[in-house]
Parts: sequence; structure tokens; C-alpha cells
Amino acid sequence: NVPTPIPRRNQNADQVRAALSRIEKMRASTQAILTYCGLTAEEKTSFPGSLKKCSAILKENLLALGKDHSYLFEDVEEKDEDGNPIIKLEDAWNKHLQYVDETVVQSAAAVEEDDDITAEDEPANKRQKTDEDTSTPPAETNRMVISARVLLTPGRKPISKLIPELKKKSAVLIKNGTVSSIRMEFGTAFEMTIYFKPLLVTIRAMNKEATATTTPIRDITALSGGIQWPSLHQGLNTGETTDDNTSHVSVLGVTGTRATLAPIIAKQLEYASAQATHVLRKCFAATVNGKTSSSESDFGIEIAETSALIKFMKIVRSTYHNGKWVDVED
Repeated sequence: NVPTPIPRRNQNADQVRAALSRIEKMRASTQAILTYCGLTAEEKTSFPGSLKKCSAILKENLLALGKDHSYLFEDVEEKDEDGNPIIKLEDAWNKHLQYVDETVVQSAAAVEEDDDITAEDEPANKRQKTDEDTSTPPAETNRMVISARVLLTPGRKPISKLIPELKKKSAVLIKNGTVSSIRMEFGTAFEMTIYFKPLLVTIRAMNKEATATTTPIRDITALSGGIQWPSLHQGLNTGETTDDNTSHVSVLGVTGTRATLAPIIAKQLEYASAQATHVLRKCFAATVNGKTSSSESDFGIEIAETSALIKFMKIVRSTYHNGKWVDVED
């Protein structure tokens, strides 16, 4: 646990010292959290609020470092002719999709406002929360949805509200027989395909063969029900060749043969697809929790699921475009 030495030769010495001071505070807070986790339950009672204080210090210093040194990221970020960041293949797994429940955010804000509860009031407060929680069975509030009930299910046409929203997010509706899916492209790096029955997401490297030919692509696997499942190695099997007739690929600043790097990239894309699938299902779960199917019409369910899909596409575009995505208007 040796502190980071302060450099003596630097024109921006004050800024460097401030940054190192924040890093030192973060290191100390992290060490305190690890030490706290190693204490027994009885020992932890002697340090009330320690985790909250350490977390506040970490958050404060992380935000301050990000604000003070944001120019470092802007300088190294590659941009296109319009000044927009260029999306790379590694963004598919480096930028994590996250589902944010608005009700949880509002509850957290309410808790912060009510942070002055005394020790005498705490038991009553806990009993009140327990009574509220037991009013709704856990199975109803935490249901996992793995398939769309109505939206874009086999044989069902999309509602009029969906098409304009797809255009705003530069998404394309694909119909293959009775099966419908949605595809979103991210620059020339990768593409995302959304399936509805079951709810699944695939993220694959951009398939350049598909745009160059009309013949079936060998990376597509036909599954039962008419779903075409793209291979993990889509877009990674062909590319530029060197003088020795060896195909190479570059990712994360590393260049190597496709035989070496393609399996690693495919594994990362599989992880990114699983994470995206989890977020999609969380969005659709919000349309089911606390409701009974018998009290809802198909049209009402379809409207709710359309809103869930729009929310997911908004999360995707915001994440991969660094929050700078602007909807495409007609």
C-alpha cells in the first residue's frame, strides 16, 4: 500500500497533485471497504455508516476525475468527418447495456430525502415496509419474461406506432415467413438483431458478405420456427490478406491472424449478446409485473410491449453512441 509518488517535473504540477490526491483517497476508501467486509457482524456494529461514507468518497472523486480529465478521452477518440465518434467492434462488449427502473430511481431519491430517520423510528419503519412488501407476492413483482406475448409474434402485423419509432432509431423490420425480427446497425463495426419469440438478442460483427451478394450466407443457421441464427464468427471469417496470404483482424489495438483472434472476439460478442438479452427481457418484464393476463386485451399488451421495445432501443442507441444519439426525423 505505497502511495503513488508525485512527479517533480511537470508543467501542470497542481493538476497532477490534485489528481493523485483523489486517487489516493479512492485507494484508501477501497481498502477501508475491503477491511470492513472482513469484519464479523458484531465488529461491524462499531462502524455504522462506514460503507456509505466510503462509497460517497469514491463516487465524488471518480466524478471529479472524469470531469477534470475528460479532454484526454476526447483527444484519443477517433471521429468521422462530421465529428461523431467512430463505433468500433470492441464497443459491443466494452460498453455495457444497463436497465434502469424509473420506480427504483424514484424510491432511492425518496430514501435520500428521508435519511434523517432516528434509531427509535427505524423498527417501525422496517415493519411498515415489510407489511407493504407482503401485499404483493414476490413472484408477481420479479417475474422473468422470456418471450413476447403479442408484439411481432408469428403471423401478427406490427402496429402503426412501431414503424415510425423504428425509423427514428435507424432500425429495420425483417420478416422471414411468419417470423419477424429487428436489426440495428452500428457504423461498419457490428449489428444487433432482436427476436421476439423467444426474446433474444444477437450482436455480431458486420456481415460484409450479405451486402455484396444475394446468395445465402454460410454464417446463417436456420432454426426451428423459421428463425435464422447468425454464427458467432459472422464477419470474422473473411477480410484483408497480407502478402503471405494470411487473413488478419485488428481489435483493441491488437492485430493478429483471424484464426487466433476470431474465437476470442466471438466469445466477447456472445457475452455482449447475453447482456443485451437480459436488458431486453427486463424491459418486457415491466409490462407483466403486478398484472394479470386475464385483465388485459391483446391490443393493450401490444401497446405496452411496443413501449418496452422502444425503451430498449433507446438504451442501445444511447449506450453505443455515448449519449449523443439524435433520432432520425423524416
